Amino acid sequence: MKTSRLLLPLLILTACKGTETDTDPPVDPECATHADCGEGTPFCETDPGTCIAPPAGSELGWGDGNAASVTFTVIAQDAALKEPIDLGFDPSVPNRLWIVNRQDDSVVIVTDPGTEGMTLERRKDPAAAHFMAAPPAFEFGVVDPEYGQTFGICGDGDNGGDNFMGPALFSADLEVFASQNQQTGLGSHLDMLHSTTFCKGIAHVEGNIFFAFNSKKSSLDKYDFGDDHGPGFDDHSDGQVYRYVEDSLTSLDGVSSHLDYDPTTKFLYVADTGTGRILALDTMSGTAGETFSGLEDIATRTEMVDEVLFEVVLPGTLQAPSGLELHDGVIFVNDHATSAFHAFDVFGNPLRSLQTDLPAGSLSGFTFGPDGKIYFVDVVGGRVLRIDPKI
Repeated sequence: MKTSRLLLPLLILTACKGTETDTDPPVDPECATHADCGEGTPFCETDPGTCIAPPAGSELGWGDGNAASVTFTVIAQDAALKEPIDLGFDPSVPNRLWIVNRQDDSVVIVTDPGTEGMTLERRKDPAAAHFMAAPPAFEFGVVDPEYGQTFGICGDGDNGGDNFMGPALFSADLEVFASQNQQTGLGSHLDMLHSTTFCKGIAHVEGNIFFAFNSKKSSLDKYDFGDDHGPGFDDHSDGQVYRYVEDSLTSLDGVSSHLDYDPTTKFLYVADTGTGRILALDTMSGTAGETFSGLEDIATRTEMVDEVLFEVVLPGTLQAPSGLELHDGVIFVNDHATSAFHAFDVFGNPLRSLQTDLPAGSLSGFTFGPDGKIYFVDVVGGRVLRIDPKI
């Protein structure tokens, strides 16, 4: 059985430049309250009375971490939200928020969220039962010259027992998404590859390349869709799959394990839900080993060997990490078991925590909006909320 190298974070991170978050903020020595401070240094530390920049992790507030230390603003609450599991703002249309539903494999598209003019539309691809079955997560990709903004999504299932499952590529262009290919009947997906059963999370790397959390193999699978085949077709011959760190991850049934990729360090951060850890894969490590079999004809399926996987947050702080995002050099994560948010620096040092007082199992995917604030799904309550820090 192949194993990967598991290292403590300092062995690698101390060799990386540009990851430190403890730079000295600008200060203004004259303030008694926050109102005395200006943009850029809006927070008054009354002792010794200096205005400081937002502290790292302050998107979770800067009070005592109790739910009352921030305002939780309900952005969307509608019957169309059926176990909302993840969400993201369309990079090409920043006022458009996409929400994916686990219960019925649909999406809800919210335009101008949080405003009086907000509109909400539910769509379901005609072939969603296969191409986004019980989705645990999704992430936007690049802009396709022909089909516009793309996103990758995967399904938490085994296709009825034959294990013919994996991530799919879609267009977020509303003229394309959820239409049906009349020739094939395969809906609107742009591409799909089938080597990840019971997927728990997905992250975009570059181009049409994504990583997926394969809970059946306890691995991280890198997918290169190559050139998409267009909406509703099935030519996967140029697809490539590379399997990393097999037998190294632990998931929980019904819980998303989110991933996020740092293009600066080339590290892939992983919510290893079952062990309560945050891990990072050095995606530049490893070499190609043997190929493995699959159920479709594609360019390659390759096992990677000698990869480097290291612990960033060790067991003991988190019970069941689920949602995970990198933002301004900070690792933000939420806990499915405790319904709390946490912020860590890239060395795994805790920076800040926030209780939501929501029932256990409420938290999953979250994202940062164009306003820099955190938007998150409440799976149990069928809502989307925003964290508004109090000054």
